[in-house]
Amino acid sequence: MTNQFGPTTVAHTCGDRSSGTDATASDRAIDSTSAVTVAALYCFAPFGDPAPIAAEAERVATAADVKGTLIFAAEGINGTIAGSVAGIALITRHIRALPGCERLSIKYSTATAMPFGRLKVKLKREIVTMGVEGIDPTNVVGTYLSPAEWNKLISDPDTILIDTRNDYEVSIGTFAGAINPGTRTFREFPDWAAHNLVPGDTRPIAMFCTGGIRCEKATALLKERGFANVFHLEGGVLRYLEEMPTEHSRWQGDCFVFDERVSVGNGLSPGRHKLCRECGRAVAVDGRGGGYLDGPCLCSARGSVD
Repeated sequence: MTNQFGPTTVAHTCGDRSSGTDATASDRAIDSTSAVTVAALYCFAPFGDPAPIAAEAERVATAADVKGTLIFAAEGINGTIAGSVAGIALITRHIRALPGCERLSIKYSTATAMPFGRLKVKLKREIVTMGVEGIDPTNVVGTYLSPAEWNKLISDPDTILIDTRNDYEVSIGTFAGAINPGTRTFREFPDWAAHNLVPGDTRPIAMFCTGGIRCEKATALLKERGFANVFHLEGGVLRYLEEMPTEHSRWQGDCFVFDERVSVGNGLSPGRHKLCRECGRAVAVDGRGGGYLDGPCLCSARGSVD
């Protein structure tokens, strides 16, 4: 597991897939006084041949002086990019105009300085690697739930609640009663599901992840395997923590994030974790978290590194 930190960022969840809200409207949530706007985005879309789509997006992003990483595959787009408010608005409008991308999911942040050295546009087999052929969230996918709808579903004792994130993420926080598959990478989830879930089980299955992309693909997998009542948290844990009042939240602990904050809590407030440089795991500290520990955690005493 690696985690490269850039300058301080503050997240804003914008762009509801169900509404197809235009990016320019969502830009009102961005701090226009900040030097840099960061956009984490994804969309499952039937691109077919992604090469020319990626090349044109690279041209637009370069002209807009946007940096970061954009991953293209036949199944869609995924990435995190940064630039000026105008530059990010330009490239996100371009992406939304691509076939099937009108419901592009975007989470905005602001940064004190450019967190990326250059623009990287990549072509891959999958935008989030599961390693199972034929899984297409644009064809079949679970039911999206808002944070309020999510609370109602997971309050039902018959609901099977599954955390699709990796074990090092789950270890610092998850929903009360959630199953931890114990995966090291998302590639391991299909095998875990095959050995732990029984096709034909009519109980509702609720799955979640950090921002929505992994659980969206996981629900498509289960639907293809014959599970009927499959649901996932729209916008992921980050949207839930941003919108759900603390007194009604069913989240326990912090949520691991892949930037210098390391973790966030209710309301996306700063978490209390730092990363160990030796093993890459998040470690709870006294006071405010973020960044790296000054020295190794207990991994050195154990004599092993994950």
